[in-house]
Amino acid sequence: MKFTSLLSTIGLCGLLLFFANRSEEPIQSDLSNISQSIDTLLITSSDITAFNYQVSPDIGGYNKLYVGNQDGFNFTSSLLKFSTIGWNTFIDSTVTVDSLFFKVFAGDSSLTIDNNLKLYFSNDSIFDENNSSLADLSNIDFSSWSNLGSPAIDVIIDTSDTVSQFQETSLSWNLSSISESLIDTTKLYRTFALSYGADESFIELFSREYSSGSLDPKIEVYYRSEVDLSSDSTIIDTLTRLVYVSEDLSILKDMEDAINVDNSIFISRARGYRSIFNIPFDSLSLPPYSVIRYANLSLYQKENTNDTLKSFSVRMDPLKVEIDTTSQVFELDPYDYLGQHYSSATTASGKLEISLKSYFQSILMTDSIKNVGFKLYSNMSNDLFDSLFFDLDNVNNRLEIFYVAP
Repeated sequence: MKFTSLLSTIGLCGLLLFFANRSEEPIQSDLSNISQSIDTLLITSSDITAFNYQVSPDIGGYNKLYVGNQDGFNFTSSLLKFSTIGWNTFIDSTVTVDSLFFKVFAGDSSLTIDNNLKLYFSNDSIFDENNSSLADLSNIDFSSWSNLGSPAIDVIIDTSDTVSQFQETSLSWNLSSISESLIDTTKLYRTFALSYGADESFIELFSREYSSGSLDPKIEVYYRSEVDLSSDSTIIDTLTRLVYVSEDLSILKDMEDAINVDNSIFISRARGYRSIFNIPFDSLSLPPYSVIRYANLSLYQKENTNDTLKSFSVRMDPLKVEIDTTSQVFELDPYDYLGQHYSSATTASGKLEISLKSYFQSILMTDSIKNVGFKLYSNMSNDLFDSLFFDLDNVNNRLEIFYVAP
């Protein structure tokens, strides 16, 4: 056995020595025969054109709910809807509902009882988070809703450690006065609204998109259930059921401002600012069968403005077709995008560098894709109140395309 092991070891060493000696031989290659050329196409700021337009802001899908006035924005109310799911439990004759509470949460530890913040209730549908627009909801009259008054406020502190830490603030309303409407399963809708009316206050709350459930707006139902074990004994369980909000959004009063000032490009979520860029590039801009290594559009933020941000995420979407319009303000975005070859980038040091490589490479290779421009707009990850200004007069704006041609 030892002799066999020795032979195996000698054989393995011999193979390693053989391949080591072979690897010392140089690999011969004539690089002078490579026919590809490497070049750069530079499109300067003088050839890049753009214009602003404004759409009614998206009002669903944010991770916060807003009520009141802040930084020139007027949020007239926030709407919250609960589905019919979860209420069947309470129509059982063995169940007695003791109390119901509507709860929302905030990250502000300094909130105090504000008698001007009111909660309203309606059995009408009122809104659809995915499809309702500001025009649909701009004239809601709460006089026909049930007024549930002002909240009780509770600041929640984590005392599990030696150092007490603020967790969240809870705002709650007692719903006993509308318990029958909530429990009635023949009612299809349970819609609530938070509003200050004409007050100048402001509050920021967590929406259903903020967390996995712990800080979602919800209704807490406290009830008793009778369990009859026999004809001589009955157990009464005290239970709690949480019913989470199914849809929520904030209603923002429309803002129509001048959007073409000093040759600047504006991008903002809450203001609805978006921009269309046009860059001269088609299938003949590069030699046939060129492969783009990178194609980066560089834009510089406008200096000395309050809206210059250290980090702002911008999305680029190629347009599907060119639209000839003199309008700049729309209820819905008329510029339908291609649905592919989009990209995103984040500003840094006053500059945005965003890749157009996938889009332009497809223009070179696919006859069905024509360059009719693309739109830049805010990613949903940005703060709702942030705006971004680009200076179209900046001489450093450019598109640099580095490519290899056969």
